[in-house]
Amino acid sequence: MDGQLVGQAEFPVTTPIIFNPGGLTCAANPGSPVTPDYHFPFRFTGTLHSVTVDLSGDLITDTESEMRVAMARQ
Repeated sequence: MDGQLVGQAEFPVTTPIIFNPGGLTCAANPGSPVTPDYHFPFRFTGTLHSVTVDLSGDLITDTESEMRVAMARQ
């Protein structure tokens, strides 16, 4: 904020992006709220000048889970 880093997190393992309706979002939560402290979609009304997503880590694939997702869509 104001040129300073205000948040940072590492996610060594994540769930597939399929669980997030609409894919990757920034400044809004289109899915269910993670806490009852706010009402979704909880849109950010300010201005985001930049967002950095670093995907430089090793790609972990779970072909068994990917197959289950594909079969569930049939």
